[in-house]
Amino acid sequence: MSYKLRNIIVLSVLCLILFSVSGYIVFYHYPSKIKEVEKKITAVKKQIASLEGVEQEYNNIDKIIKEKEQRLASLDKRIVPAVTPSESYRYLISILEYSGMLDFDMLFQGTREGKGYKYNVYNIKGEGPFYVIYEFITYLEKGPLFYKIERLNLRMVESRDKDTKMYKIIIPFEMEIWALFADVPDLPPIKKTLASVRVPQVTNPFYPFIYSNLPANVDSLPEVERADLKAIINDRIILADAEGTIHELKEGDRVYLGYLRRIDADNNEAEFILNKGGIVEKFSLHIRFGEETKGKTKSK
Repeated sequence: MSYKLRNIIVLSVLCLILFSVSGYIVFYHYPSKIKEVEKKITAVKKQIASLEGVEQEYNNIDKIIKEKEQRLASLDKRIVPAVTPSESYRYLISILEYSGMLDFDMLFQGTREGKGYKYNVYNIKGEGPFYVIYEFITYLEKGPLFYKIERLNLRMVESRDKDTKMYKIIIPFEMEIWALFADVPDLPPIKKTLASVRVPQVTNPFYPFIYSNLPANVDSLPEVERADLKAIINDRIILADAEGTIHELKEGDRVYLGYLRRIDADNNEAEFILNKGGIVEKFSLHIRFGEETKGKTKSK
């Protein structure tokens, strides 16, 4: 084989290899890469399409966050992660230093759960002058901690001292309060305290223009309007009066200004008939259930 012919054969082989490689690249490798890139482009387009409106949504969320931050900045209530009955009791006692002293006791009736928060339920029962009760309620609602009065009953009792024969107006009260708490981190501190609460003036709606001229309680009978129904045992009730004296009564027994009319054990209720200077009315007591956090608070 001549040198020239051998060069031609080598050249032909090289051209064949070159064309084969070029064909592989042009007809197989590049098309597969193009398809892969087209798939990626399609996926990116889908992502872009799914992001339509995100900017507006982001602006809306940013606006909500700023509004929440402004509300938190103006917050005048302290949100705590937990509240115990003893802490609530101490808080109520601290309010009395501003409102004046009251006779009351507190029953813890359990912890309940709301949407994103929890709250302890307390039953508060006691008595005192209207203005002190009014200020106590104002400090409770406007104070620095989250306390809500869910239910409140006030009643005017006209009492006459058996020794001095002097009249006095007593306001027995019973309320259900909620102590709210939640675990909310990074809240700004508040400056509000009980001392910063301002109590508006109010007229006493319970002050009578004419007294009922009720008789004095010379027989030391239980004043049921100021009493607490402790238990129902068979056909009798156990009653604690305002002085803490225990009375055991059955249907028909006398009480101050009236008598025990009916015992309803199924509903934990005792019903009385009272005659207040010719005005006859019904009055009911119910058993209060719950855990007494501490002994009764006495006024000084």
